Parts: sequence; C-alpha cells; structure tokens
Amino acid sequence: MGVKLPQRILGRTGLSVSCIGLGTAEIGYTYGIGPRTVPTEEDVIALLHRAVELGVTFIDTARFYGEAEERIGKSGILKAEGVLVSTKCGHVLDRGGDMSEAELARRLEAEVDESLRKLKLDEIALVQVHGGTVERIRDGSIICAMQELKDSGKVRFVGISTRGEEAPLAAIESGFFDTLQLAHSILDRRMVVRVLPEAQKKNIGVINRSVLLKGALTSASKYLSPELAPLKQASDKAGRIAAECGMDLPELAVRFALSNPSVHTVLVGSNKVKNIESAVRSAAAGPLPEDILERLLPLAIEDAMQIDPKYWPADMVSDAKDGKKV
Repeated sequence: MGVKLPQRILGRTGLSVSCIGLGTAEIGYTYGIGPRTVPTEEDVIALLHRAVELGVTFIDTARFYGEAEERIGKSGILKAEGVLVSTKCGHVLDRGGDMSEAELARRLEAEVDESLRKLKLDEIALVQVHGGTVERIRDGSIICAMQELKDSGKVRFVGISTRGEEAPLAAIESGFFDTLQLAHSILDRRMVVRVLPEAQKKNIGVINRSVLLKGALTSASKYLSPELAPLKQASDKAGRIAAECGMDLPELAVRFALSNPSVHTVLVGSNKVKNIESAVRSAAAGPLPEDILERLLPLAIEDAMQIDPKYWPADMVSDAKDGKKV
C-alpha cells in the first residue's frame, strides 16, 4: 500500500501528527455497538506496527481503556521516530461528587504515573484531561494539578477531552489547554458554530473523535436501538450519498472530518487492520468537494440524546471495562 499519510502540526504544541490518528479503545476492551470482542495481544501488536508502517504517528489512548496502554507499551512502537502517544487522566471527574483540590491532584498524578509505567515512558508528550465541568475548569483545580505534572517533567503538553459546547469554550477561555478533543461528524456538528472557530483563532490543537459515531456511521448502524430511529435514518441517508459518490460510508465520514481546516487529526478507532488501511486510503483521497459537503448539511442532528453515545440505551452498547458493563 503505497499511500503516504499527510502530517499536520497540532496547533501551538508544534507536534507533528498524522492526519489520521489511531483510537485504541477497541484494542483494550469491548467498545462500540453490536457484537464486539477484544483481540489477542499478538493481534493488537501486529495492528499497531501496521498502523505505524502506514504512517500513523498519533496514537490516542487512556488509562481506563482496559489493556490498551500496556499493549502499546509492549509493542515498542513508541520507540519509532516521530510516533507519539497521547493518553488521558481524570476519568474520576465523570463520576461527580465532591473532591478537594489536593485529592484531585493526587489522583491525577497517580493516573499519570500508572500510564508512564504501562507505556514505558519517562515523559508523555500530551496528556488529556478526560471530562471536567465548566466549574472545575474555571476554579483552577484541574489546571493547577496538570501544571504540577508539567513542572515535574512527566507531561509536556496538556489537553482536555470534553462533551457539549460550554466545557470546551471554558477550556479555550482559560488559555491553559494546548489541545481539545471533540466529537464532530457528519451527524454531529454542534462544535462547528462556536467551538472550532475559537480553537482555530487561539491555535489550539483539535483532535476529532467520534468521526464514525461509535459505529453509527458504519455498517454497524443496523444495531442501533429503535429509540435512535432519527440517527439511523440520517446514517442511512449518508450511506446513500456515499454510494452515489462512489465511496463507502466510513470513507465519507473520514473525509468529511478532514474537510474542516480546524481539525488537525481524525481518530479512527478499530481493532481490524483493514479498517485502518481504509482510513489511510480515505485520507489520501483528500477533503470532500464542496457539492458533497452541501448535500450532507441537512443530515446534522441537534438532539444530544441521539448523537451523544452517553445517552444511548445501555443494552445496545458494548462498553465494558475490567469485565464490567458501564
């Protein structure tokens, strides 16, 4: 496969990253809609090496992605020139409850220390805070804790992975975070009006997750619950447009995300080599023409209950960590 994957500069970090990044939830635990299995360690390591061979230099992971960090560390790919990994800490922030600033700092440091051990690194180029309310961002508790980790030399740059509009806007306003990880897809364009333009204005790196919307923009859409009928209908329409344009739905979705100049890298999460190869070919085909982008505009859905997997029926989604349904 002689495709050269384009590289982009991740905003003000100055880091060079592939325009397709590898999302690693699926290599660590069961994740997505429909029947899912976790591949063997041998298969995962082979996939990681193939991704790097294809030019993927940005690996997105998290401490809470089951075995993902450990498998990445064992693979040895982080020793390859130009390859960098970004992990996440702060999953505790999603669980709510009161926590002192000192306790939050202690927990974040413990998570980063564990990530360093599993990834076999002395420093992590980019650590993203997973979640965090507007209040937590503005009260400075997250920022102080992450600044301490930067000062210690364990973390080089700090990003944040958020939901909705207000949290990323607060993160941008703070001036602290170097990157934002946001959901953005053919069907979910809530970030386009306010968040992405502000991020671009401040030269903040943008990591685009959920480009395939947890499988809703693939053939797995057949597993969507009846409660998500509007989502299924929009996905089907996108699929028809893709077919009319001579491509499959995942290619349309990847090229759509890459068409936004505010986006620096598009995460494709899969534990199958063929899907990574397909995403790389899609990137090589370039952004979508304006006429196709125009045809996709009416498919955007505003209802968070439809486009945010957080609100999807639990029995439809494989999202098990440590053998438990969450």
